[in-house]
Amino acid sequence: MSTVLQELNKIIDLLEAEIPANPESPKNKRLRRRMERALAKYFNDMAKAFPYGKLASIYNSNVKKE
Repeated sequence: MSTVLQELNKIIDLLEAEIPANPESPKNKRLRRRMERALAKYFNDMAKAFPYGKLASIYNSNVKKE
């Protein structure tokens, strides 16, 4: 009886992996990792391109206080 249940669970796992919106499918996990790397690279490049650490001094030097 347990082998039948094990086989059914394997079939269910295989079917769930094929559902397009399943976040746990192997394909979607690869896509998620690829997107995480792309976003990390994007935000790192943004941080290098714009000096956020100097933002306060740039703001204070260019804004007129009333």
